[in-house]
Amino acid sequence: MAPRMSPPLAAIFNSRDEVIEAIGSALENDGFAPVPARPAEIRNGTRDLVAFIEIHCPDVTIYIRKIRHIFSS
Repeated sequence: MAPRMSPPLAAIFNSRDEVIEAIGSALENDGFAPVPARPAEIRNGTRDLVAFIEIHCPDVTIYIRKIRHIFSS
């Protein structure tokens, strides 16, 4: 297989658009090309996880289950 000439790919798995956008933007600033996917699409069968990985071959995979907001008084 020939080496890829494009930026490294980062698969981002999260259900919230604002989280995907924020992480994707940060990754783009560091030279990555983000590839988003929503866990619900995988669970309900509208997206095949194996096919997603085979097609995109991400260099890194980010899965954020839950972000907690902690506020101090």
